[in-house]
Amino acid sequence: VEDEEAISTLLVDIIESMGHEAVHCYDADELEKRLRHGTPDLMLLDLMLRGQNGFQILRQWKDSPQTRHIPIIILSARSTETDKVRGLDLGAEDYVTKPFHVRELKARINTALRRITPQALRLEIGSLVLEPDNRAAFVDGRPVTLTQQEYEVLYYLAQRAGTLVTRAQLLQDVWGFPDETDTSRTVDYHIRSLRKKLQDDAQNPRFIQTVHGSGYRLLTEA
Repeated sequence: VEDEEAISTLLVDIIESMGHEAVHCYDADELEKRLRHGTPDLMLLDLMLRGQNGFQILRQWKDSPQTRHIPIIILSARSTETDKVRGLDLGAEDYVTKPFHVRELKARINTALRRITPQALRLEIGSLVLEPDNRAAFVDGRPVTLTQQEYEVLYYLAQRAGTLVTRAQLLQDVWGFPDETDTSRTVDYHIRSLRKKLQDDAQNPRFIQTVHGSGYRLLTEA
């Protein structure tokens, strides 16, 4: 997240040269829109942004079960000890000051990515726990047996907990279908199956809420 175009272009080039995909956002509003389509493996975050500043974004991401596991490297011209300590105390993985050396930044990115473990990708949303390393799901500590596709749907919803997910999004991102056709029934079938296995009542949902005419939302207080 960087609001200076020249720096953002450089950062994208650096990340892509390391063999990773890079997505750039100018501010918190654009970041929120991007988040609806998936979470990143790592974020580089400027502090001096229009609207919400970097500290506010950092606090929100570390407070959210959807994003708290994602390592965030602050990249800022603010170089005081106070700023560095504040950023690290809020949960930043690292703090790099501008101007920066490209080789050093690459090394810090690689170090942060190496620290990502299966345990870090574990999602806890209320009484629902998902462990992607072994595709395990638990409700109130009880294991729930899911098919691969059911797990993919549930994990996708969990990554966006509290956010409306449309059928078209699920079809495109989970199944790889380009648009919402009659295959939208596939989504509804898997949601019904998930509800049965999670012992979830569609009329009084504990986990998956239907947003009529739009899609589904995983409730954050499951």
